[in-house]
Amino acid sequence: MAVEGEVLRAALRATSNEIGCQYRLGPETGLDVDTLAALGLVKPIRQRIPDCAEHACPLRDGCRFAALFADARAGRSGKKYRLSPLGAAVLTDDALLGQVSAAARDLPLARRVRATLAAASGPQTIFALNAALLDECLAALEATGDCGDTAFTRAGLAACLTLLAATGAITYDGYHVALPTAVPSRAA
Repeated sequence: MAVEGEVLRAALRATSNEIGCQYRLGPETGLDVDTLAALGLVKPIRQRIPDCAEHACPLRDGCRFAALFADARAGRSGKKYRLSPLGAAVLTDDALLGQVSAAARDLPLARRVRATLAAASGPQTIFALNAALLDECLAALEATGDCGDTAFTRAGLAACLTLLAATGAITYDGYHVALPTAVPSRAA
């Protein structure tokens, strides 16, 4: 049986010379740098961002984003990251991986996704879920002038759904999202 949260471990392994890149991480695991950073597993690189050749990324020869990191253009801050000490420990410690996976279910967006699904009358499409979450964000913006914890990005939502599905907190087939249904116990 796979260790719960193995998708997190796979995301942490998507590094070269201890440096990872969003443009590799997303396609390989479905997660994003911000989600891993919120869990304390990585530290986004905001200054002195390494060129792709500095970390031997296996995608660099055919990567359309390699040119972005070859010069100092805008839009690259936070797209690369280094493993944090916690991230490095999670690579080999199953108990710690389980704790981080449990913590992932408690991230603000994850809590909102589960609450929205709990209030729904059944499975939701990703579009309906996105609209419901956006309505919450707009209501917070209107009420306080700030989205606060209700703010999210499409990439962040996709990563959250991937992570929640990998930890068994939701079911997600790429289009429909739902809370897992309880399996009736068999009578002996």
